[in-house]
Amino acid sequence: MWCRSKIEKRPRFRAWSGALLLSLAGFLPAGCRSFGPLRISPVQASTRAMLKPHFRKNYYYVDRDGTYHFYLRTVPRASGPAAKVTQIAIVTVFWRPIPGVTPILPSALNATFRYLVFTPSGAGLYQGAGLVRLFNGAHARVMHAAIVNGDLRLTASSGYFQDALGPSRMAGDFSAVHSTSRGMALILRARRRFFLSTYRFGRLR
Repeated sequence: MWCRSKIEKRPRFRAWSGALLLSLAGFLPAGCRSFGPLRISPVQASTRAMLKPHFRKNYYYVDRDGTYHFYLRTVPRASGPAAKVTQIAIVTVFWRPIPGVTPILPSALNATFRYLVFTPSGAGLYQGAGLVRLFNGAHARVMHAAIVNGDLRLTASSGYFQDALGPSRMAGDFSAVHSTSRGMALILRARRRFFLSTYRFGRLR
């Protein structure tokens, strides 16, 4: 989807020849195809995921070392108990996959994930690692990216938080708006909120 808009701006012959070369290199199909909506799927088939993230408030920035930091937050779509649950994902991408230069297989690791879930009675922190592909240049106004393959596991919780996922897989497309100030502030705020929840609910597991 994003690659198509870039090719259409070029002359027809150059676009066709460029696409052919990229296809022969094995990069175009892997770099442009969609991985579907961002989703978290429990590894155990018997486990039913109770929380499905719909990240809509997303920001990112790039630090001086070239590391990408993403902040993704859900915006509740419905009222009731689900509206009182906040889900935040912090994705840190350390290097950009480049065919012929870096590993691009789904088993490669270039990112870490922190998935925080806040409920009225507790909070949970899931962590993991995986492969993230970036479809725009550094500092693009909107960065389109995809988690090709990632794992998540509950590493800490407070209060009466219930682990409804268990060991899980994380994959799918997402996008974020570039803002260094908002990205840094929101990531710091999310971390502080989790640690403060340990004092509010009185225990950390």
